[in-house]
Amino acid sequence: MNDTRESKVNDQVLVGVDGSANSARAFDIALAIAKRRGWGLRLVGCYSVAYADHESGLTITESYRKIMESNARSPLDAFAEQADAAGAAVTVSTYEEHAADALVRESASSRLAVVGKRGRNRFAGRFLGSVSAALAAHGHCPTLVIPERWETPDPGKLFAPGQDQPGGEHAAPEPTELLSESSPSKPRRSPFHNVADELNFRQEIVVGVDLGDPALRIALAAAEFAELFGRPLTLVAATPLNADAWYPNPVDHNFEIPNIRKRFTEHLASLVAQVKEAHPDLEVHWQFFDGSPAGVLSEATRSASVVALGTRGHGGFTGLLMGSVSQSVLNRSASPVLVVPTLKNVK
Repeated sequence: MNDTRESKVNDQVLVGVDGSANSARAFDIALAIAKRRGWGLRLVGCYSVAYADHESGLTITESYRKIMESNARSPLDAFAEQADAAGAAVTVSTYEEHAADALVRESASSRLAVVGKRGRNRFAGRFLGSVSAALAAHGHCPTLVIPERWETPDPGKLFAPGQDQPGGEHAAPEPTELLSESSPSKPRRSPFHNVADELNFRQEIVVGVDLGDPALRIALAAAEFAELFGRPLTLVAATPLNADAWYPNPVDHNFEIPNIRKRFTEHLASLVAQVKEAHPDLEVHWQFFDGSPAGVLSEATRSASVVALGTRGHGGFTGLLMGSVSQSVLNRSASPVLVVPTLKNVK
């Protein structure tokens, strides 16, 4: 059953629902955001029908369609009841189509989309090629991607979850060094048992920054989240500055590093000033690391509340998500990731 909707952008949070535990987490977070913003909820579920190609095929197919639509509708109705009880306006729809197509289309009339990183059925698999990836890459509004719930292995110690390392869980961490940060520097948080102090972003909203024009758009979107939930905001940039990264011209390495560092730090300081102008009561800092953007930001997901990225940019963030830093962080993330569309043809 499809609800009739206007094409304008509505003050609502779009949620992809497939009945999995991870989509339930996505709903809980979307409901919390909707309540704080005074927005409504838009719940969408999808299903597919296999056609029987024989004499009784039409009857069998129609019967199967009703079953699949009912299965898709059941978790939507359950979540709608919860939203009603919480005082949030809610609409629901089921579509007989691929979930990625439906959610990308629905995102054109929503302020925010929330989806689980992993699940079953149409949301199944790890991240690459999934509904989450398609929505994050092609959505018209910011998309918040929710990972699986993590359980601490030792309640007696303060652990941060591990990221999904490309080389496996026993892979060595990528080399990283904090080179510069805003002044005054941000206060250090309680240490994690398994996180380096300079990479501890506990409870902060972290923004991945490059030297491209969309950086302010991403930072301002993240600032709204930080203000909404009362979290500090930290703008993070990273680039590899070791001599090996400059092959075949490592001789130029020592001469160029100060210029690169200056460009990044001045850019970060300028962004912080602009964010503070728009959000004067928000605690905002910046940090610049020697290391790969994917490595630093993936590590940040272990302790941050949210890590915000753009779909496009320059340098490490170039291109759509496939093969970019953003795609890598989404694959490896341990915390929710906010993906902000930065193409000019999206709102």
